Amino acid sequence: MTLLGKFLAYDVWFMQNEDDPKQKIQGQFVAIDPTEDISMKYAMHGALGRQTPIIQFLSGDAIKTSFKVKLHGRDLFFTKKMKDDLAMLKSWTKIDSKYKRPPVLSFWIGNEIASMASCVITGLHGIKYGEPTVLGDLREVELTVNLMEYQAYSIEGEAQGETLYYRTKDSDYYEMMCQKEYGNPMLGDVIRKRNPDKQNVKRADIIKLPSIEIIRRETVEPKSHSLKTAFGKKDTVQRTNRINAFERTNREKVSHIVI
Repeated sequence: MTLLGKFLAYDVWFMQNEDDPKQKIQGQFVAIDPTEDISMKYAMHGALGRQTPIIQFLSGDAIKTSFKVKLHGRDLFFTKKMKDDLAMLKSWTKIDSKYKRPPVLSFWIGNEIASMASCVITGLHGIKYGEPTVLGDLREVELTVNLMEYQAYSIEGEAQGETLYYRTKDSDYYEMMCQKEYGNPMLGDVIRKRNPDKQNVKRADIIKLPSIEIIRRETVEPKSHSLKTAFGKKDTVQRTNRINAFERTNREKVSHIVI
């Protein structure tokens, strides 16, 4: 937008489709009650003997903006513009078949006193239609536009966070925790190494369990010396017997309960 254009329309709002820049709306009036919400997400975990909970940062939240819009059709020209603007706003809430998502927009008020370079419409709420004209045409429309900051996601370069902080209970041990969290008790060896000061957990210990994306890259090493050295490259009778024994004990079993 040119400097002259900003000066002539310094107090109105603008929205533009970044996927198709030809689609643009210039508000007829000022944006009513514009608000911006910035928040973060935290989790709190209580623990025995602590006056305050353990506070864990989870993630940042998307910035959200909301403002009220008034569209007015005081004559034939503006009535058509009002209908076109309303139809375009509604179309921006629909999935674009080319991108498999609604369009990404840019938004600003006046001389960019409030703006979002990339955002999406999360809702058009409270659409209120005014009384029709004497010719039965639409006179005015009021609605609230809710926007959310949009950032394209790429898995490359994203650091994987921690899953949770686990507070142990009676009879808990690392293999049991890993069975519950990952479905693999063997990963207990990895978590135990990450907590060298808590080789044997006790009630109310706080154990940090990483995400499966991190832990799957770790190496599980058997603790038994005989298991670590039993599988050499050379085939022996002992090696064959041991493998056969493992295969037999690894089969599913049926438990019979006698009453």
